[in-house]
Amino acid sequence: MNYKDHLLELILDDDDNAMMNWILLQPLLDQPQILRELKELLEELDSTGSKEVSTLLMRLDKGIDEYEERILDEKLAEAQYLMALEQQEKTMKEIDAATDGIRAYVIECIVTNAPNAKEMKELAGKIIELEKETGTFDPENWKEIL
Repeated sequence: MNYKDHLLELILDDDDNAMMNWILLQPLLDQPQILRELKELLEELDSTGSKEVSTLLMRLDKGIDEYEERILDEKLAEAQYLMALEQQEKTMKEIDAATDGIRAYVIECIVTNAPNAKEMKELAGKIIELEKETGTFDPENWKEIL
């Protein structure tokens, strides 16, 4: 990544905001590198070698490091959020599959008049009540015993 030529053009441009506007249009992860190249360019252009300029450039370097750290923290948080959403979706699918399995077992016990059919009828009634309370009841799921 070499932005030096473009940065030099922007330094020489009459528009004071052009450089920052351009930098902000670049990908977030590239911005610290662009700022580091700008700092190097400013060091090369500094003919005085003054202590004030040197101090300013050190502060700029520190600011760039902090900015990069914030960007990386934000990207990490974003990645962790996406991973958590994926995990939540996976867990919900597992819960749905387990619920479907339990429902199928309860219905099978009732339909085949298994030894526990009476208990399963009671359990089916409680599950149906709970589904109605939570808004997840679908009569199609229970059509074999309703």
